[in-house]
Amino acid sequence: MSKKKFKSSISWGPLFLELLVVFLGVTAGFLLNNWSIERDVRDLEAHYVSSFLIDVDSNIAEIEGFTREDSIWLRRAQPVLGQLQAKSLPLDSAKTVISMILNISSFEARQGTYEDIINSGNLNILQNFELKSTLSNYKLNIEGAQFINSYSYDYFNTYVMPFVFEEIDLANGRIIDSNVLNEVRFSNVFAGYISMIQQRNAAYIELLRESKNLKRMLLEEQEL
Repeated sequence: MSKKKFKSSISWGPLFLELLVVFLGVTAGFLLNNWSIERDVRDLEAHYVSSFLIDVDSNIAEIEGFTREDSIWLRRAQPVLGQLQAKSLPLDSAKTVISMILNISSFEARQGTYEDIINSGNLNILQNFELKSTLSNYKLNIEGAQFINSYSYDYFNTYVMPFVFEEIDLANGRIIDSNVLNEVRFSNVFAGYISMIQQRNAAYIELLRESKNLKRMLLEEQEL
């Protein structure tokens, strides 16, 4: 019985070229898709960096204003405290003291970008580990300043306002009984308020330092 040789009719050359074209097309599409995703991620990172800069710049301006006001307030308060301790505070000066302790304000930090990047789970978009660490420390410093603000308001509501309502005729702007100037309660209220302002001022100064450091890092990141 004779054997017949079977000759394949498949043309391997064109088939290989077709497979190569398909492979290159799929690979190019994959690479293009990855490039597009990476570009979108980097664009989002740049957006966050720019937004953080806006927030930090706004906070720096606010903090500088508050630290300046607190420093002026503390300079005015020190000689008054000395007069209270010596029981030599004039009645007219006492009115100034009352106006000083009734002047309360607090810093509200701009944190929209931080809350957005945390709530969206996009913190890891930031590639710079040091920047992410600095942002976390910055957030903690803001929370520290806000805690002291809250503590100051509690002191104001617990000690300052009850004293004012009991001892001051607000409608006529006068102290009901001038003997109160020589009472320990009056000097304690004022001394306690000074302590609150000192703590707040120290927290603001530290937050200002951290804010300027963060701004420097954000600007460096923006230039990359």
